[in-house]
Amino acid sequence: MSGALYLIGTPIGNLGDVSPRVTETLRSLDLLYCEDTRMTAKLLQLIGVKLPLRALSDDHGQEHWDSAVQAALDGQRIGFVSDAGMPGVSDPARRLTRSAWQAGMAPQVIPGPSALSTLLSACPFVDNSFVFKGFAPRKPGERSRFVAELRDSPLPCFFFESPLRAHALLEELCAAVEPERLILVGREMTKLHEQYALFMAEQWAEERGRIPERGEYSLAVAARPQTERSAEAEAASAALVRLEASGFSRKDAAKALAAVWDIGLNEIKKLSYL
Repeated sequence: MSGALYLIGTPIGNLGDVSPRVTETLRSLDLLYCEDTRMTAKLLQLIGVKLPLRALSDDHGQEHWDSAVQAALDGQRIGFVSDAGMPGVSDPARRLTRSAWQAGMAPQVIPGPSALSTLLSACPFVDNSFVFKGFAPRKPGERSRFVAELRDSPLPCFFFESPLRAHALLEELCAAVEPERLILVGREMTKLHEQYALFMAEQWAEERGRIPERGEYSLAVAARPQTERSAEAEAASAALVRLEASGFSRKDAAKALAAVWDIGLNEIKKLSYL
């Protein structure tokens, strides 16, 4: 018997988003691994599916993820679901995916809802390129660096945050970026109290009272505004192109240029938008 490993997307709020294929796949499984058996048991009961459950989260050691893959290699039909959304997208399962490939097995993905793709569809300031940064860090120093990365990014950035910390992060972010920088908040998406809020950073003081500090938060901030590049910036970029054409890596070319111009590497990066 040929086994299989399925990564299965589950609703981020609205149970109507469970597809017939998801239900059919769940019914075909021998065993379902999940982030939280209590959460998954409720979902299975609501859609009328019964099967054995086993907890598997980021708190488990690698041997537990490897054993799930081994069960599939031994001929069982194994599935994995996170509490909501797509496994591996800021949810557990990345180690499962890596373990499967290392064992020579390609996981089969059964697509479902994702908070990232939902907010992405609703966003007016993104085209084809963007950066997804997962959950904002909790530690103060890491959060400050995170906000600086959002501020300086040449691409729109998407990320998640806990409702307990979302307002504080928005306060810091709106103070750091240009007043006209656009920010999109998606709260409780697909659920009964779904809310989208689009505003400029300078409008946060009036917006914060309209966005409750509860529910699931997904956020996006527009890219750093493009400004006219100086002659020095153009020269830096041209010099880097010539160095790369001569065989230098981008990193080594930047270091060489910084040494020749006698300025810091970070300044070279700013001038050339590295």
